[in-house]
Amino acid sequence: MQTKFFEQTTEHMIETGEIQQSIESIMNDAATSLKNYDLKKAESYIRYAFLISRMSNTINNSLSSIFLGQSIYVVSSLFLRDCFNYLNKKPVESLHLVTGPQIGSYSILDRMIDICMDVQNVVTAKGEECSVRKELIQLSEYDHKLHGCFHIHPGNGVISITPSQVDWKLQSTFDRGGYKSIGAIFSRDGYVRFYGSHDFTIQIYGKGVEIKDEKIYQLTEIS
Repeated sequence: MQTKFFEQTTEHMIETGEIQQSIESIMNDAATSLKNYDLKKAESYIRYAFLISRMSNTINNSLSSIFLGQSIYVVSSLFLRDCFNYLNKKPVESLHLVTGPQIGSYSILDRMIDICMDVQNVVTAKGEECSVRKELIQLSEYDHKLHGCFHIHPGNGVISITPSQVDWKLQSTFDRGGYKSIGAIFSRDGYVRFYGSHDFTIQIYGKGVEIKDEKIYQLTEIS
């Protein structure tokens, strides 16, 4: 009901031209400032008009996700490449945690957190509980959140990045601990699948990543 209300409100503002009228009014103020040779004030008005235009597009595209409680994870293609290179350095399974800024319903995935490993072989990777707990405490101290846990599977192609029972068990452990996060699995040839127990969407920033299916991508710029 809330979502429908806000969608209708935004659509009404667009249809009646309220947003455009506001922008035109601000630009008139900018023109007046230019005539009075107040370049600083004119620049402020122009920046404000540009911001309103950008915000109206963002609000219109994101209201449904926000009011449905859907999380939005934003990750750059360069960060995904860095994660792949880190995880693919050794033939054994590797993993790392992920954090970054939280802006409203947007979680920015931009920082890897290395942890000590308890078990690490070709088919299994398990972090030391003390090391994981230490990193989670430090995140809390810096007012950051756990956004994800990334790891790599042996093999190539989409079939190799299906979450295992162990993967879902780890995800369940984070859920029970109150960490609203997602998992990501990489293959050895650059495929990656995102998964989680809550509703979420992924937004990729930059080139070098192709979407293959819902929450399945392929890194195209890897060596």
